[in-house]
Amino acid sequence: MANADYVAKTTGSAATQVLLIRTNVSPPTVTAAVQGLLGPASGATVHDIVTQQQIMLSGLTAIDLAGLTKLELSFALLLAAGASGLVLALGLAERRRTFAITSALGAKGRQLGGFVWSEAAFVAIGGLTLGALSGWWLAQVIVKILTGVFDPPPEHLSVPWPYLGGLLVAVGAAIVVAGVGMLRATRRPAMSVLRDL
Repeated sequence: MANADYVAKTTGSAATQVLLIRTNVSPPTVTAAVQGLLGPASGATVHDIVTQQQIMLSGLTAIDLAGLTKLELSFALLLAAGASGLVLALGLAERRRTFAITSALGAKGRQLGGFVWSEAAFVAIGGLTLGALSGWWLAQVIVKILTGVFDPPPEHLSVPWPYLGGLLVAVGAAIVVAGVGMLRATRRPAMSVLRDL
C-alpha cells in the first residue's frame, strides 16, 4: 500500500495532515524513504527540515532592509538632536533665576556664558558617552542573537561613520542653538527677570 491510504490507515484519519517525524537518520534520507513509501501518485508532498530551514533563512536574510534602515536612522537623528537641545534648554531655563541673581550680584556676561557652556558640554559629553556605550552593548547583543540566522554570520560590527558624524553635527547644532538662546535670555535686565519669576 504505497500511497496516501497507508498514512490514513496508519494514523486512523483520512484528513489532510502535517506529520513531523523524529529520527536518528539524516532528514534527507528519511524524506526520500517516506516519499518512496507514499509513491508519486499519492499527491503528498514531503519536505525535510534542513531544506525548509535553508529556504526560510535565505528568505529572511534576502530581505532588503535599506529603506527601513534609512527611516530608523533619520528618526534617531531627529530624536537625538531634539532631545539633546530640549534637555539643555529646559535645564538652563530652570536656572534663569540663578542667572538673574548672579547677574544682579555683579557677574559679567562672560562668566554667565561660562556657566551656560560648561553645562552644555556636560550634557553633551555625558549623553554621547552613555549613548555610545549603550548602543555598542545593544549591537553586541543583537549580533549574538542573529548569528544563527545569517550564513555566514558577521565577523564584526559595522560602524556607520558618516552617519555618526552627521549625528554629532546635528546634536552639536541643537546644543549650540539652546546655549545661544539661553545666553540671550541672560542678557535681559536682572530685575525684570526676577519680577517675571
